[in-house]
Amino acid sequence: MLSYRFRDGVQVGWGEDNVVITAPYATRLNSIRQSLRIDHPGDSLKSLLKDLVGTGVDRENLLILDNAFSNKAEHRELLSELDKFYTKGLLLTEISGSEGTAICLAPVKPSLHRKTAPEGIYRIKFSKFVIVQPSVDGLEIVSPLATGAVRLKDQRLFTILVQLAAACDEATIRGCLPDDLQSHYADVISLLLSSGVAGVCDGWGVADIDQDAVEAGWTFEDLAFHCHTREQMIDLCRNQARQTPIDKKQFPAKHQRIIRGSTALPLPSRINHNLSFFQVVRERKTIRAYQEQPINAGLLSDFLWHSMHIREEISCDPGLSRAYAGLLKPVASAGALHSIELYLCINRCIGLQPGFYHFDSSDHSLGKLCDLIDPCLQMLELAAASTCRAPQAASVSPSQGQLPDVLVVMAARYGRNASLHQQTGLPYALILKDVGSIYQQLYLVATALGLAPCGLSFGSSELFQQASGHPGLLECSVGEFMIGNPPSTHGFEPKAGVVG
Repeated sequence: MLSYRFRDGVQVGWGEDNVVITAPYATRLNSIRQSLRIDHPGDSLKSLLKDLVGTGVDRENLLILDNAFSNKAEHRELLSELDKFYTKGLLLTEISGSEGTAICLAPVKPSLHRKTAPEGIYRIKFSKFVIVQPSVDGLEIVSPLATGAVRLKDQRLFTILVQLAAACDEATIRGCLPDDLQSHYADVISLLLSSGVAGVCDGWGVADIDQDAVEAGWTFEDLAFHCHTREQMIDLCRNQARQTPIDKKQFPAKHQRIIRGSTALPLPSRINHNLSFFQVVRERKTIRAYQEQPINAGLLSDFLWHSMHIREEISCDPGLSRAYAGLLKPVASAGALHSIELYLCINRCIGLQPGFYHFDSSDHSLGKLCDLIDPCLQMLELAAASTCRAPQAASVSPSQGQLPDVLVVMAARYGRNASLHQQTGLPYALILKDVGSIYQQLYLVATALGLAPCGLSFGSSELFQQASGHPGLLECSVGEFMIGNPPSTHGFEPKAGVVG
């Protein structure tokens, strides 16, 4: 039996002369759900809506109703409304056998299109971007490209997973179905194709739904992240039961941490005002080589002050339930959250002992977490090794990467972003945008100070966790940046600074 019913999150409001159907979908801009208004619904349509809210509508009954219906126009209207609900992603499509619901299509986007198997000989297979994950009543098959999720609730159908991993024909799919579902093989194929988790293969075994992504070279990880964070519409009710409300009070603007000792940095010195902003922009470049004389605490102080010090603590969205404390810094941050903290792995710096430090952007001080232990040395070596693989840099050979004077590690307090953006699915995307903003700020300030700056494309979260002692998912490294004293042949001469 194939049947339809409203999916979780759909709400039906009854008025005197209208019905308003509220969908679980909304834009990322706000949480106002989309709605569909039906004015002056007839008795048959009202009955259909009540069935969709309740136990569902059997397709066979609709076909029988079509043959017996005295008013063909009214019945066609019912079928048209049902198709509209399907297309807008409001319906669960379920196929049941002798043991209850066996397989269902649960829409995840408001743009579902019904597909049927092509005529003639064909082969279908799962998208190469499919993942299979457990659910409370079986297995769920999803894909970043799909408009629906397929839920296998009958264990007798689990063998279909193995078959669809490779291109298979209609007979193979029929062979995966138990006797009580044999008559629904075409419906099962239609459900798989309509969801977008499977597609019809070409001569090279590539599913039609994957063609563009495969041609462009997308990886699963990048495609999943892109689709998750860049789609305008979001499903407010998907996985709602799995979400745990976050207490925003746990994630204040300024976070206290345990340190071995604090070192106040010198007040920022005057910067060469003869150096114009546009000259800094023009001269900005990556420098991966350093002179024997290391930087000093005064230069480091200037670098940190003009990059990340807290100018002001502000109240964001006052009067609203989501009100929170925000920060103003020289660098931009989405929502003034500034969830990224700076940690410094100091290899050599005149006026400061080697070690691993946290930069307190409020007090403008460094809190020492540990000496230059093995994880710190590995982070420095990893940074030096990664620069050797850079496509430019004639000054650095593959075997002669230099350890930086200071390695700056950016670590994100994910919970602070999640407390505001968890429902939209944007926390990590916004964190990475903040990282890019910080990279440019560090580059420009370092250039103005005559330092050698170098942003890194890779770092180790495990090494950061070992050095900092922080739980890896509460505060995780998301970016790295090296600075040092450049050779005299590179750009501006370093300023004198103040030695602390």
